[in-house]
Amino acid sequence: MNDTSPHNYKYLVRSPRDVDWGITVNTVGSESVPPGYRIYPPRSGHPDSFYFTPSNGRCLDSYQLLYITRGKGTLYTSRETLTEIREGDMLILQPHKWHSYFPEKKTGWQEYWIGFEGINIDSRFHNGFFAKDRIVYRIGVQDSIVKLYEQAIRVAMEEKAACQQYLAGIANLILGMTMYYSQNCQFDDKSAEQIDKAKVIIRERLLEGISPEDVAAAVNMSYSWFRKVFKEYTSLSPARYIQELKIQQAKDLLSATHSDIKEIAYRLNFDDTSYFSKVFKKHTGITAVEYREKFGRG
Repeated sequence: MNDTSPHNYKYLVRSPRDVDWGITVNTVGSESVPPGYRIYPPRSGHPDSFYFTPSNGRCLDSYQLLYITRGKGTLYTSRETLTEIREGDMLILQPHKWHSYFPEKKTGWQEYWIGFEGINIDSRFHNGFFAKDRIVYRIGVQDSIVKLYEQAIRVAMEEKAACQQYLAGIANLILGMTMYYSQNCQFDDKSAEQIDKAKVIIRERLLEGISPEDVAAAVNMSYSWFRKVFKEYTSLSPARYIQELKIQQAKDLLSATHSDIKEIAYRLNFDDTSYFSKVFKKHTGITAVEYREKFGRG
């Protein structure tokens, strides 16, 4: 694929049926902006709703994932607020929020983008998976993500039946990978290694009644620091992580064995059967007895 082509992008239409899918894609493409470029962005080929001049900026009606894989530049979120953009940055541009950006003249840059909208994407932001006031996610240059953009461009150019559903899947995957790489880039190798080791220790010693403090000691971290890093890494506190694993084990035992509920509670180190039943219902929405009746193997 020739990324220097002035028309290495596509704007797409959607049907009411596509909208029912929950995500629709309205544009996808890439642009190679050379050092010493004369004008940005190119004047031709872009609809008015997507075209902008860096001095005026723009507001989009949809989300857009802009990925910079080479060069650097500047992002403005207001006339006075600017952020440096460098290679390996993913910009999540949200609807109805003014912004402007452009590559540095000295370096130019390589950009990829995909624009999309829909109730499924709205829920990601409504439920706090992505901060409403954050645009730049530093994820590094990931070949797997570049390949997804290139795949999306090919699918859009062909515009075959059900291409919207194909493109929606790619957009959703790129968004998920952005979250994955962004969160994992926050941790140095040592911290990531310690938390991964902690998760293994918890799984291996789950039935021994291991406590979060025991796990922190096993990975040579103070408990307060361990709890903070563990929650940032997994989105769960160590205690909640242990409890979630116990409930999963309880579900397996209820569905695959004939052990009575009291025995299962004891095996999983719950204080008593009533507390186990209370915790189980809180996590699953049904009692242990109801779970066995519904999912047990006879």
